[in-house]
Amino acid sequence: MRRWHTPRVLPFLKLQLAYAGLSLALTALVAWGARKSVPGGSPLAHAALTLAGVGATGLGLYAVLDAAGNPIASLFMVVAFLFYSVGFWIPGFLIASLLATAERRGSATSAAALVSLALALAAPAVSLYALFVEPNRLQVREEVVPIAGWPAGSPALRIAHLSDLQTVGACERERAALEEVRRLAPDLIVFTGDYVAGPFFDTRPAEAAAHAFLAELPAIAPTIVVAGHSEGPDVRARVFQGIDLVELEDAAREFDFGGGRKLRVVGLDPFKPDLRLPREPRPVGTALVVATHPPDITASLEGAGVDLHLAGHTHGGQVSLPFFGSPITLTEMPRRYARGLFRMGDHWLNVCAGLGMEGNHAPRIRLFCPPEICLLRLEGTGPASTRASD
Repeated sequence: MRRWHTPRVLPFLKLQLAYAGLSLALTALVAWGARKSVPGGSPLAHAALTLAGVGATGLGLYAVLDAAGNPIASLFMVVAFLFYSVGFWIPGFLIASLLATAERRGSATSAAALVSLALALAAPAVSLYALFVEPNRLQVREEVVPIAGWPAGSPALRIAHLSDLQTVGACERERAALEEVRRLAPDLIVFTGDYVAGPFFDTRPAEAAAHAFLAELPAIAPTIVVAGHSEGPDVRARVFQGIDLVELEDAAREFDFGGGRKLRVVGLDPFKPDLRLPREPRPVGTALVVATHPPDITASLEGAGVDLHLAGHTHGGQVSLPFFGSPITLTEMPRRYARGLFRMGDHWLNVCAGLGMEGNHAPRIRLFCPPEICLLRLEGTGPASTRASD
């Protein structure tokens, strides 16, 4: 008898359909309870009770799942449940209830009912935008980083900072990203980790897509890669196999771009970084760039002579709410550091929002936080007399 093979049954998209179906069943049950608890209540009141019940159900699910397994996976399972429920099922029930009430009364719709209907229609519209529009709204963020150890007037060094491909299979966004990197014509590419995101039960299609994406980069510029969190070393080795990449895992590489623009890049392990490496002696006039997947160690780089710290991991939060920021960044740093260029004491920190999205259990959404490529122009601000000969 042939054994039931989970990887063939539940690839990523089917897993999300399963979560959407489970969310529908639980939301319907909570909505039924809301109507029973307040018989004769308005559709909006029932929807509000359902929303509260769904929130309580989500907290309960997280407590159960967290006790039974991986806390990150548990978190994103609950995120999927809440996304489909709040984004589609609760608004759908509200719309059906409003239409049924209007038909039953056979009178003009009240202003309150019209407002409720507008809100109910807005939720799935925003959710569809987050699923299908924002993830493909690729942006280029350009920043200037002053380098005191390089002579003023030397040509700027252009670094393309990429992060968090987290592919589940080749897509148009990834093809567009490659074309954008070619157009930018950087001198150096630094990719700060996370290459594969699923499908959760079978990473092979994602491995092939990540390999194909990375294989295009060295033809554009020397490409540095560091380890991330989303795949193990075996998967990463298959993704990198046969590609002319500079893989830095607690290691350093020096470059000389001419005109006094000498650069040392240190890539650190995302779990147990060797913080001695950035503090090793280096030639005078050599700028120091540290590349890590998460940004959290940036405070530990104080006093090490670092010029620029490159990191990803946060995805910019993927969802960024007005006046609040990103509810989830999976980092201990404050929300304001989810994406952007920041002065952190004696060095600069650039956090890239990345190209992809959280995979595995999470719905692949972005809202007010589009995917990005960072182009960093490193410009010398030191004395012109320190210019080295080419």
